[in-house]
Amino acid sequence: MSKITVTKVAQDYFKKIINKQGIDGLAIRLTATNVGTPGVECGILYCPKEYITTQDEHFKMDGFEIVIDKNVTTVLDESVINLTQDENGNETLTFHAPNLKKKALPDDAPLKDHLKLFIENTVAPTLAGHNGYVELVDVTDDGVVQLKFSGGCNGCSLVGVTLKEGIMTQLNQAFPNMIKDVVDVTEHVKTEESFS
Repeated sequence: MSKITVTKVAQDYFKKIINKQGIDGLAIRLTATNVGTPGVECGILYCPKEYITTQDEHFKMDGFEIVIDKNVTTVLDESVINLTQDENGNETLTFHAPNLKKKALPDDAPLKDHLKLFIENTVAPTLAGHNGYVELVDVTDDGVVQLKFSGGCNGCSLVGVTLKEGIMTQLNQAFPNMIKDVVDVTEHVKTEESFS
């Protein structure tokens, strides 16, 4: 199990803002996005109880709960959340995650390897809800990423939107200034399995 430290003043702050929301069972979710990439980020969100899943690790605090998706607990392990004040008395919540930049691949691994891992771990699971799948075919020397769709994504009329507005946005955030374009190299055939 991961270790998360939330100082007493930070716990009091969370309790106060959760109580203001007036939502029964509201938790705090710690997130990590674009893990293993140059665009990695961590965040703190409200989490209604209906969005807490069996995939979450739970941390009991004083009067509330913190949840973290088990897929990112290793990079959020040993995190410290604190509430500080600046010289003007303004409160600032700090989230220090020392393992956030931990990488599954060495920095000098080829871009294709980094992209493949990111697509498998971050992009593909979002398509699984529509019984869809995407895989990396290749990446050109000038940064054009070639993807192949299957399952519910093959033959889907929304694949172009998914490609440009979803996947390309995710890749540009995770790999800033490294991706020139994202193209679909799938030979689409509309079937009963196609999402739309």
